[in-house]
Amino acid sequence: HWAYEPDFDRDIGYIRNTLDGHFGTDPNIAGQYMWYNPLMYMTETLVVKTTGLPINVVVARSGPFLNLLSPIAFFIVLVKLFDYKIALAGLLSFLFVSNGNLPGWGGATYSPLMLADCFVQFIFYINLFLCYKAFNTQKLWWFIALGSGIGIGFLGHAAPTIIIILILILLQGQKVIEALKEKNFKAVTTYVVQGIFTFIPFIIFAFPFLYFIWGKYRMHFINRVILECAPGIFERKKSLELLKVNATIPLLIAAVGFVWFYKKFTVNYIRQIILFWFYITFFLYLYESALPTVDKLLHIDLPDTIPALHYFFYLKGVQSVFFAFGFVFLATWVINFIKTKYKPGLPAKYADRLLVLFVLLYTVGYYPIYMNRQDLVEPREQALAKEKQKDDLAIYYYIEKNIPLDRVILCEHDQSLFPVMATGIKMVSIGVYFSNPYISYDKRENDRDAMISYLTTSAPDSAKSLFAEYKVRYVLLANNLYAKYRNPPFAISKVLLKNDSYTLLELSYASGKGMVN
Repeated sequence: HWAYEPDFDRDIGYIRNTLDGHFGTDPNIAGQYMWYNPLMYMTETLVVKTTGLPINVVVARSGPFLNLLSPIAFFIVLVKLFDYKIALAGLLSFLFVSNGNLPGWGGATYSPLMLADCFVQFIFYINLFLCYKAFNTQKLWWFIALGSGIGIGFLGHAAPTIIIILILILLQGQKVIEALKEKNFKAVTTYVVQGIFTFIPFIIFAFPFLYFIWGKYRMHFINRVILECAPGIFERKKSLELLKVNATIPLLIAAVGFVWFYKKFTVNYIRQIILFWFYITFFLYLYESALPTVDKLLHIDLPDTIPALHYFFYLKGVQSVFFAFGFVFLATWVINFIKTKYKPGLPAKYADRLLVLFVLLYTVGYYPIYMNRQDLVEPREQALAKEKQKDDLAIYYYIEKNIPLDRVILCEHDQSLFPVMATGIKMVSIGVYFSNPYISYDKRENDRDAMISYLTTSAPDSAKSLFAEYKVRYVLLANNLYAKYRNPPFAISKVLLKNDSYTLLELSYASGKGMVN
């Protein structure tokens, strides 16, 4: 009934905020705007509206169904760009082997987790195909479709958008340079028109998100810590462990496939698109991983985009493509050996069936390992454990049913993530990786700490004015802090809910005519 980590609670908050008629606003910070890509939570909002299921149930259970779009799109695109043999071997890697025991958000694969990377990747694969069609046919309507696809992709996640735009720049840029060298200005004009016909649909489809992050915030990041998020095995101190986890036989097969693809594959635009996909994700992953160290040691402020792990995710996607070529090459070598040694007259169709059999045998052999992978086991265990947090859930359900979403609650750091973030109610401050990157995290965090200190120690005195500044109406405290609670002289406190872990209070402030709600 509940998904296991704060990413899902953030989505629940956004869905509640949208259903309450406040699309485009920050669900947890009063007076601020949407800063998080809306496609996934809007899709979940649609599911909630059409099914009538509770929001937390939709967020916890929709992943296994909606995430099927990614392997389907991956397979179809490989069939269209190559053939069914490459597509089948690529799907084998995508589903079962390329990620090893990495979490689903750590690399391109099918995952039951409804997380942005896992969900929106299918748009990226479609955009790769649209990119090929646009450049191969040179027809403007394919460029229009491509621009539309990139815009929709941007509504879902920045990483695939950045990658596909860089692929376009490299493809079109080299054509423009060649045309300029040849002084073929008519061709340059054509390429510029193609760019315009790609850019305008992108702006139109991305507008529901661009309006806020560009129109309202000018994309001026203040809280840059969020750009350096490196959870779990992606922590920089675990780089060697990440390398070991990925040093696998499938990676070796992918390396063979890369060499074959680089030397033998000659279909021009497809070759460039796949190689640029690899070069871009590999470079950006290394670049974003190195940025914090470069900044710390050399004090050089280089441009930043998004956390490195999101580029690694798509790097694992192109690994599955190269795995397919390596697998088919090696399988073909084995089949040719069998033909030469035992069946010289073996028809081609039987050779192809043997390759399909090899894919099936690999799948069956690996499946017992796959079914116990971390992504399928640990999140479920953690989700079931979360459902036992009865006191946290009691707070969530009380706020959900009784407190308007435009009211402001003061709570501690831990509770800001769960249960409070999921309610969609406004807060003074929220955990750094889930805070609005366009406003000051440090100021709000310090103000929050000062107010809680004032309620438990009556100091600092400067915190008194902050309650009115932030329009705090409710206070949630762990009971060990509530035991020290000192009623502020400017308000009357009323206990709304108390359980074994928390106390939820309502503040009524004094005015010239008495108490006001």
